[in-house]
Amino acid sequence: MPCRDYESDSYSSPTDSWQYRDLKLKERADMLARIACKAMTELENNKIEDLLLLRDDEVREWWAKHKEADRKAREKEQRKQERIRLRRAALRKLSEEEKIALGLKKSKDQDIEEDVTQDLLAVADKILKRKAKEEWQI
Repeated sequence: MPCRDYESDSYSSPTDSWQYRDLKLKERADMLARIACKAMTELENNKIEDLLLLRDDEVREWWAKHKEADRKAREKEQRKQERIRLRRAALRKLSEEEKIALGLKKSKDQDIEEDVTQDLLAVADKILKRKAKEEWQI
């Protein structure tokens, strides 16, 4: 069967950077994987996946690897969400002063200090630009 992705031929323009071409090809590969995954999932849901899996080694190997990768990705996302939930629960137990002491939150003094620092940096920048301008005009 001569099946291939004919659209990927259009991603090779001499003016495109290799990063752009790689990004476009990755997007295309991801889309095609999603389509194949949806099709295989539907076949499994209807208990007819064996029609394809028993006849095609390439599909069978891809599907097994893909399902395992999906399972690991779901587990990783679940662990991440659990850490977020635990962190939020722990932070709710702390007072504002405790959060500041642990460096988890800025104090009002730190905010004011940062604002003053930014203002001083802006003034210094203007002075330096004016001095540089004066020197170059001489």
